[in-house]
Amino acid sequence: MKLLKKLIRLHKILFSTALLFTVLSVLFNLYWNRFLAETINKTGSMAGLKEAEEFLLQSFITAAAIVFFHAAVEYVSSYLASYTCEIFAHEMRMGYSRYYLQSDIFTLSKLNVGEEQSAMQNELREISSYLNENLFSFIKQFIAFIAAALFLFFQSCKLTLVSILPVILLLIYCYFSGRIIKKDTERCQKSREQINGMTDILLELFPIIQIYDAYSLIHRALEEKFSEWQNSNIRKERITARLMSVSGLLSFVPLLLLLGVGGTMVKNGEISIGIFYIFINLSGDVSGFLQNMPAVYAGFKRFMASVSRVEDKFKKGWG
Repeated sequence: MKLLKKLIRLHKILFSTALLFTVLSVLFNLYWNRFLAETINKTGSMAGLKEAEEFLLQSFITAAAIVFFHAAVEYVSSYLASYTCEIFAHEMRMGYSRYYLQSDIFTLSKLNVGEEQSAMQNELREISSYLNENLFSFIKQFIAFIAAALFLFFQSCKLTLVSILPVILLLIYCYFSGRIIKKDTERCQKSREQINGMTDILLELFPIIQIYDAYSLIHRALEEKFSEWQNSNIRKERITARLMSVSGLLSFVPLLLLLGVGGTMVKNGEISIGIFYIFINLSGDVSGFLQNMPAVYAGFKRFMASVSRVEDKFKKGWG
């Protein structure tokens, strides 16, 4: 997290602007859903045809204005998010390059070319890709989750709790399995670095290996490292598959409870059809966010494992 905080401090104005438009996008979405709920409720209570025509015309104009401004804010938000993440990636590449330029000859002579190349091609690329694909996406999902949960809570406390509480079991599972995922990810990265390091040694010592006919010895060593890397990746993929299987199974529970309990409340007159529509439409922002936490958590663990490998170089490169 220190790396991310450093990047935000370097470009706090740009990041704050992108964050502001992300919040505005979420608020426009909530306002749109509230407008639709009120329209549904008023449409169902109208008796005269003339009154209905006037109301629908007015609603159409209001809806067009909301959609236009929402689309504009969404476009600016997406543009600023992509631009900010690209600036962050550029700062990381420059910080990594400055580390080598500022290092002395003695430090550079001790570096293993294979491992350093692995860091440049793998860890740095994974960090940049994660920031571009997940940083503002996760921020937006988190803001939408908090805003939608509070918004729905004031509409119906009972129905909000019914749609959220079942997902707590998934979060508990996510917390404990995340530790295993992190260990397996670190094991995979360590095995990959060892393979890259051995490949670099082979290139340097190839004449000696050929002279002493040491191919069998090198083959056994490489085969062992490849076997460790293969087993680590298989274990990581199995655990991720199991985690997502449980997530997929539990993902149906909140929606089924929402439909069952919400439908009963509408029938009994506890809530209106418009409010019930809001809950169905915003259920993805609330329960969906929690249901996706295992995948988000697993991706974040891989991101942190990559950061931990190269963070010292960023610190020295940035001074």
